[in-house]
Amino acid sequence: MVKLICYNIEYCEGIEGIWYQYLKFWKIFFPPKHLDQQLVDALKRLKPDLLALVEVDVGSFRSHHKDEARFLEENLQFNNFVEKIKYPLQGWLRLFHHVPILDKQANAIISRYKIQNVTYHVFHEGTKRVVIEVTVDLPQKVTLLLAHLALGKRARARQIKELVGIVNGIKNPVILMGDFNTFNGAEEIKDLLKRTHLKDKISLDKQSLPLTEPAWHPNKRLDYILTSPQIKVKKYSVLNFHFSDHLPLMIDFTVSHKSAGKRLTSL
Repeated sequence: MVKLICYNIEYCEGIEGIWYQYLKFWKIFFPPKHLDQQLVDALKRLKPDLLALVEVDVGSFRSHHKDEARFLEENLQFNNFVEKIKYPLQGWLRLFHHVPILDKQANAIISRYKIQNVTYHVFHEGTKRVVIEVTVDLPQKVTLLLAHLALGKRARARQIKELVGIVNGIKNPVILMGDFNTFNGAEEIKDLLKRTHLKDKISLDKQSLPLTEPAWHPNKRLDYILTSPQIKVKKYSVLNFHFSDHLPLMIDFTVSHKSAGKRLTSL
């Protein structure tokens, strides 16, 4: 059994999403000192095998120049990690790579298993454009995709269309996950599910509401883990973590040897 957690950690700022907490704007620059260690302690109790992290600070002054992805990898005694600044180097967005704090805003995948075939996809629209793709042996090869979609509805819709092409171009079983910012609900990913082989198994969680944001009182679902048919999800959980304004998702799964059949093609 493999355990995967997908979590938007909000750069370890420690804001649960209550409106008045955002008035403490200094947390953007000076987050709680020991929150990352508290997160490590909580994760150790769950013993995950794979971590997909959105909004990770990889070495700005606010994290005391500490790479949070590397910190988590080392303290959880994982073996591999990959991280990528989520702004592309093309066009005007390349300027973000020269702005303090923004130049260290990344997403990351951390794994107990060897990471192979690392690829970075770049959406054509939106501010947050980079999608991380990696392959891990479980021992069957599984491809992980981590995305953080746009805040704007129009750009987000076009990014989702691009995700269809990315997913359908992969031969291995796929796990697509991340913060999709679906402020208009799961209807936004209906076409993604229809045009790919991916499934949403959140209904397996009988104990929690299928909502992930804000953490203190969730009323929206922005975060997803979507899986190919060969990924046999045994358990799906919305975790009661309050280290950021999102709640993390966790799945326990095995990988089937069966072929997924003919893949759908992008329209």
